[in-house]
Amino acid sequence: MKIENIKISNFRNIKKVDVKPAEKINFIIGDNAQGKTNFIEAIYTTALLKSFRTRNTVDMINKNEISTTIELLVNNKKVNNLVKLSIDSNKKLLTLNDKKPDKKQYYSYLNIIIFHPDEVNYIISYPLFRRNLLDRSIFYTNYNYINIYKNYVRCLKQRNAFLKRSHSTDDCWQEQLIKYGAIIIRERLTYIDKINNFFSSEIFMKNNHEYYSLAYSKEYSESNNIEAQLTKDFIRKKSREQAIGYTLTGPHKDDILFYINGQLADKFASQGQKRSLLISFKTAQILDYKNRHGYSPILILDDMTSELDSTRKNILLENLLVNSGQVFITSTDFQQMNCSEQSKVFRVKHGDISLAD
Repeated sequence: MKIENIKISNFRNIKKVDVKPAEKINFIIGDNAQGKTNFIEAIYTTALLKSFRTRNTVDMINKNEISTTIELLVNNKKVNNLVKLSIDSNKKLLTLNDKKPDKKQYYSYLNIIIFHPDEVNYIISYPLFRRNLLDRSIFYTNYNYINIYKNYVRCLKQRNAFLKRSHSTDDCWQEQLIKYGAIIIRERLTYIDKINNFFSSEIFMKNNHEYYSLAYSKEYSESNNIEAQLTKDFIRKKSREQAIGYTLTGPHKDDILFYINGQLADKFASQGQKRSLLISFKTAQILDYKNRHGYSPILILDDMTSELDSTRKNILLENLLVNSGQVFITSTDFQQMNCSEQSKVFRVKHGDISLAD
């Protein structure tokens, strides 16, 4: 999967852009507040139909305009498809080859994995952020996962409302929560195992010079026993849940633990180590995606190289070049970055983007 051409109109400070990216690595270089992140945000928003920076779609429209348009010519399995997203103050309109696509169909045409600086804080922040990081990763290899998750959240809201307004013993939502919760937990455990297998492989150990691993905060003795364990937890916490009016059992209460050399990353790792861990996680995610679909997704790395020494920087770039498909990297500093024949450098200034000499 690769983007052959990018056209952007009136997206934040970008008035008009028409560029042809390289098949492999694209460096987006410029000073701060020039439009580098705006450029990759436009690409990401077209793929996921939401921004990684704002929930307010109006924020993405140039302040002097009433709408914005992004057009991506995407090549997947040697077939070109034109993906177009238009945004105004009231709605988003997505078309695939000038037709409204089915959502499940659409995700098979354009998939983007992103690393942005805020994700480093997920390691030391609330468990919700770490759960979301893993759940989004699972979705890329199982498009039905989001539906399971939405069903779980819907049942959770209904049960919490039930607990707040009633002391009845007729808990009709518990069975559904156990059903969907067990599926979510199994998917998370399976995905963690896959990522750990990549982390323990020779190429990761050789390139990183550190051992990374993930773990689930709660132990489940056997995957076939998850429903039984959840049922026991519901029984044990029943009186407390009724007292506070909130569900205390299920995957919405679990955490994902990140380790570096056997130590919790949130307590012992430097910022550079955390950044390296997350970039390696993204690399493993790409490899898992490729194993499932037969091709690599597009990778976006926003401000990846800050807080990385030159050794880590070159190791990570080399690892990415070997294992990934098309990559977009934003940075304020192009020095000490290895640029291959398969790459292009674009310079950004005041929202204008051009190929560097």
